[in-house]
Amino acid sequence: MTAASILALFATGAFAGLVAGYMGLGGGAILTPLCLVIYPAMGVEGDSLIRVIFGTNMFLVTVFSISAVSRHLGAATIDRRTILIMGIPAILGAVTGSWTSTLIQAAALKNAYSILLLVSSLLIVTRGGTKPTTGKDHALIPSRLIPLLGFGAGFVGSLLGLGGGIVMIPGLILLFAYSIDRVAATSSAVIIFIGLAGMTSYMWHGTGAHAVVLPGWSTGWVWWSAAIPLALGGVPMARVGAWLNVKTHDRILKRVFGAVLFVIAIKLLLPAW
Repeated sequence: MTAASILALFATGAFAGLVAGYMGLGGGAILTPLCLVIYPAMGVEGDSLIRVIFGTNMFLVTVFSISAVSRHLGAATIDRRTILIMGIPAILGAVTGSWTSTLIQAAALKNAYSILLLVSSLLIVTRGGTKPTTGKDHALIPSRLIPLLGFGAGFVGSLLGLGGGIVMIPGLILLFAYSIDRVAATSSAVIIFIGLAGMTSYMWHGTGAHAVVLPGWSTGWVWWSAAIPLALGGVPMARVGAWLNVKTHDRILKRVFGAVLFVIAIKLLLPAW
């Protein structure tokens, strides 16, 4: 691996980590389009490419989210009850999603979800978010259905290597009327469960399945030679992003959330854009 490749991975990780900490998205939505450019230049191509990206992303969203949560703990913005309720369903969803990714093409699901995300981002900007934490009385659906959101976030996040935040954030804001100042921290904490389960599953299913031999060190679909410089760039920046989240006014934060989700939706729908 050349010095230029390591530098590109480090910079990519730093940017993804910043967004992961600030938005609570996990970072996979930023990593995937960038790694689609970087990995082929490093010798990973063909049918292995997308699964290597997804599997490696699961490790990265885990460490980014751990870094972000460690910063959020000091600000007391984590809804621990929600994490406990969503954690196990999120793990089950992540294992199911990574297994499904080995069986089917994800293009149709990705496009359908991108349209849903596009609508959700617009609703967040126009209707979401400045409700207080006690605003759950205004939720569109009962809070007892939150485990279903956890499963869906784990499934989509692992299937598409995104981490799950792009499912949880619109769901918590629009469906369960969660306070905008607690969404990123809570999402980041749940993503730790999703990332660990998804990473383990990608390692298991990818063992012996490579169409080509990955350059450097890998376990299944998790490519450690790329993951380590990405993590070194992203982990400290995830803490910076979490700090910025705490310092941002909720009305501004709502608009930033919506705008970033909108861009991600367009990118998923138009990968060449």
